[in-house]
Amino acid sequence: MDDIYFSKPSKNKGHNSQQNRGNGQRPPKGDNIDISSGRKSSHKNKFLRSIIAIVLVIVIIFCGGYGYIYNMMVKINYNETGHKDNVYVSEGELSYNNKVQNILLIGVDRRVSDESSRSDTMLLLSIDRANQKIKFTSFMRDLWVDIPDSGYAKLNAACTYGGAQLVMDTIEYNFNIRIDNYIMVDFEVFTQIVDKLGGVDVEVTEKESDYMGSSVKENGKLLDVPAGERVHLDGIQALWYCRIRKLDSDFMRTYRQRKVMTALFEKVKDARITELKDLATDILPSIETDLSPKALTRLSIGFVFSYIRYDVEQARIPADKSWKSATKKGQSVLLADLDKNKTFLEDFLYSEDKDVEDESTTAS
Repeated sequence: MDDIYFSKPSKNKGHNSQQNRGNGQRPPKGDNIDISSGRKSSHKNKFLRSIIAIVLVIVIIFCGGYGYIYNMMVKINYNETGHKDNVYVSEGELSYNNKVQNILLIGVDRRVSDESSRSDTMLLLSIDRANQKIKFTSFMRDLWVDIPDSGYAKLNAACTYGGAQLVMDTIEYNFNIRIDNYIMVDFEVFTQIVDKLGGVDVEVTEKESDYMGSSVKENGKLLDVPAGERVHLDGIQALWYCRIRKLDSDFMRTYRQRKVMTALFEKVKDARITELKDLATDILPSIETDLSPKALTRLSIGFVFSYIRYDVEQARIPADKSWKSATKKGQSVLLADLDKNKTFLEDFLYSEDKDVEDESTTAS
């Protein structure tokens, strides 16, 4: 392994305007537009009235849909007190891009009493409108990080110490990436989502199949999951597939989680509107988020009209060749090179694709 030098995030270290993306000036709108007066013909008036009528119909339909979606979103467990500003690192130090929205998905297992508030899964969902991509980034729960006001511990302990807010603060503090919002669910909701969408299809290796068939019990019965390139999993099977850890490593575990999330996203693409409506009605009350009903409504409409057609990419923190194993306080942990991972994460989330004409460095 290469030599690795570990650095603690500095509260005084900022990014310049190029590193801290999104600080550019908005180009003036409407420049060099010359509106000339001319003769008005009845033909032109009819054409304009037709266009206006069509626009009004679209607006009425859209507003009706907006109101319907909004009425569903008010059922969600909206955390009005979050998202608070991170008091441990200044906003100017965090790397961001106005064309990318970062939403941290936090999965907790409330069925396990001694780890009821530990975040078992931390997955960053990034909606990259500049490159038209959905990006999933796993943060390994065994990362040894500086949790503000609590000292060094595993990353998943942040949720125990201070809930979703401290998880976001900790990731921002250690990796200098701005997180805009969070959504927190427990695993029972995850199984409901998978089942409501009719299950997911993922590749299952022989080792994974053997492990679940010999080591994983649900309601007293071992899970019978076959191996194959395209294996159909129901909610319970998908949950345990995501949670496999002792078979190999936590790296493979987060890889399986991203595989299932990608499969779910593809399933949503093919779902009927009625299926999505039923899904939202059932699971929204069980989700906690700092996204307001209005923000969730806009996000939902964005998915329906745009994001659902985006390509999907995946990544993991720590990145390859940027970490080493260690034992801290009797725990097996991952020591990451923070500088390398900051660079990797910023590049993965914000770099402009060569074949995409991007305006993402322009403030909006």
